Amino acid sequence: MRRGTADPDETIVVAPEQRSPKAAQLLTMLLSLDRELGARGVLDVDQFLDLAQSRVGPVSLGARADLHLEGIRRLADSIGRDPYYDDLGRYMASHYIYGWIERYVQFEQDLADFPDIVDVPVAKPLFLIGFGRTGSTFLHHLLALDPRARAPLLWELQEPSPPPRPETYATDPRIGRVRSQSDFRSAVMPDLHKIHEFAVQAPEECQHMMWHGPQHSILGLRSPDYWQWFRNLSPSQLHELYAGYKRQVQHLQLFHRGGHWVSKSLAHAHFLPVLSNVFPDARIVRLHRDPCQIIPALASLIAHLQIPYTARSDFHDLGRRMLDLFEQSMDRMMQADKEVSSDCLVDVLFDDLTRDPIGTVRAIYAKFGYDDTAEFETLMRRHLKTESVSRRFKHVYTLEQFGLSRAQVMARSEAYLSWLERRTGARLCRP
Repeated sequence: MRRGTADPDETIVVAPEQRSPKAAQLLTMLLSLDRELGARGVLDVDQFLDLAQSRVGPVSLGARADLHLEGIRRLADSIGRDPYYDDLGRYMASHYIYGWIERYVQFEQDLADFPDIVDVPVAKPLFLIGFGRTGSTFLHHLLALDPRARAPLLWELQEPSPPPRPETYATDPRIGRVRSQSDFRSAVMPDLHKIHEFAVQAPEECQHMMWHGPQHSILGLRSPDYWQWFRNLSPSQLHELYAGYKRQVQHLQLFHRGGHWVSKSLAHAHFLPVLSNVFPDARIVRLHRDPCQIIPALASLIAHLQIPYTARSDFHDLGRRMLDLFEQSMDRMMQADKEVSSDCLVDVLFDDLTRDPIGTVRAIYAKFGYDDTAEFETLMRRHLKTESVSRRFKHVYTLEQFGLSRAQVMARSEAYLSWLERRTGARLCRP
């Protein structure tokens, strides 16, 4: 939804309350393109698995797949029962889940075809972990400018198989296909790109290659049963899932490597109990911003992403879910102090990042022992100059819009706010 402002070049972007007739028409057209999938009226993971194997080729999944498929079944079963989804939304959820299953089958086929994947080194990976709207995309794009960094691009996250190669990295035919998909998404959710930057050949969140975690909710789905399943996983189960993510990191770098992997995703917060076991020399940046700002901001963003799945958004339900997700995510972030060496942790405040982005990057590199270069700094300065003249959109949201109050958010955030104040001396949110 857009409204004009006094500045004719600026657009105010707010959360959509319902799916537009144009969006419904486009989504219906999308489903008609895959008649075999669209004809399935039931969210049946085993049928989707059979369909994927008939298209990709038969592959032995083995016992390692059991936990991944159990989670996807929980997600599908919950969606099938939830009145939040209308008929079109349930079909779109089928499309979403099938896409995950097909990529899983393709990935397992790649593991069989390229057994060296599991031997690819992942040295000193850098993980950016923060709630939505904490500046993580901004910082990720800066860090990815380092010529020695290896950050995943949107096109290879959407179509990772087969592993990309350096000689065709800029001309791979998948780029065109993913660009068409992104153009379609922009037509269905026309304001999304104004509040979350994405480009086919730009760095994007690793949640697109993580089988399980909060990303399903962040990408617009609602599934309380699935979320309960994920939160109750044991450390060994979390380790198994996160080891699967590492194999995908290795998969993307089999032929096209960098000096260090650079990833950002809130999903990493929920794997912090096992992150250092899976990536022993990981470096972690935790990003922080006033929860009274970021909770409604992320809720507003997700309202756009819900368009394919529900005819009308329940803003108050969305607000409650985002407050719960924030509290649970910050609990995991705080627990990292017990799991990760302080030498491998940096805390970055949003205000510091936006005031001095290059100084923030320098501090991160100095703490973690990455080599800064004049070339890297030149690229960052050029990027910042370009960005400063290209953004003409204002994202508008309030806590009350999502059924929340400042007092409620502060009460639920107090443990986190006090912890961060002890660590940094900053109080993010005051009455």
